[in-house]
Amino acid sequence: MRTPFSMGTSSPSSSSTGPSSTGASSTATSRRGSSTVSAGRKPRRRLVRSGIVLGATALLALGAAGQSWASTPTLRWTTNAPTPVTTLTLPMSVDSAPDASGIYFAYYTTLESGTRPYAGFQPKPVDANGHHMLQAVFSSFNADATTTDTHCNYGADGGAGVSCAVQFPYTPGTMYSLVLKRASVTGDTQLMSGDVVQTATGASVAHIGSFGLPSSSGRFKNADQGFIEPYLTAGCSQQVTVTYGKPVGTEAGTDYTGSLPTVSDPASGSCLSTTSKTTGQGQQVTVEGNAAAAAGR
Repeated sequence: MRTPFSMGTSSPSSSSTGPSSTGASSTATSRRGSSTVSAGRKPRRRLVRSGIVLGATALLALGAAGQSWASTPTLRWTTNAPTPVTTLTLPMSVDSAPDASGIYFAYYTTLESGTRPYAGFQPKPVDANGHHMLQAVFSSFNADATTTDTHCNYGADGGAGVSCAVQFPYTPGTMYSLVLKRASVTGDTQLMSGDVVQTATGASVAHIGSFGLPSSSGRFKNADQGFIEPYLTAGCSQQVTVTYGKPVGTEAGTDYTGSLPTVSDPASGSCLSTTSKTTGQGQQVTVEGNAAAAAGR
């Protein structure tokens, strides 16, 4: 599991609440009730990185099921922009995956101050209508993060921060883009927003969530890394194929398109291995779990 970046205490201030898209469901909701935040304090809730808020019993069950790995496959990406950017567009398709939770395909999205939100996709079980489902996540470990967005709750990996998530039906092989923005700056707070769109058309798919950060956090860096993580033990026995498209950074109305991301495996310490090839759509990466490695831990 990733380590929180900034630990401490702060009082939440107001930030905008994003709309919910038709066909998508927010999963940042406690089994004990809604994620509404009372003014002046942060609720005593914990989130796992899957973006789902869980009660204490469920957290204990998940802790027993999941494993923390010393290393994971690493993603490297760039927008080729000459400066930091206000908007990031990060395309990915899930080409084949089990209809199950287990693996997180994440992008780090470091800001100018060094605080590092991350965002990504997780395959999920089918919904009640049998649709393939993806979960999109946008999170911050910053202890000064605030939110009033109903798709978000306080906490990240059990520590300080804010985590936002939404599930939506997807078509295997279709490219969807995470659109992350420094949406506005008001006084000493900047609003960070995350949405999912269809890459080919730009049509809105789902609102992930939004949260406030200190305005000194700044814009997104033009290049960064990411990871592919088995956040549940089940991920170590799965095989998933995804395709990464070229990241786009937007600043002052100009779009900058990067090269295809690359993925590399650690020398040891992971139950996942990857193979990559370039296709007409992007960089296709097949992730294969090693259940024997997981069983040996």
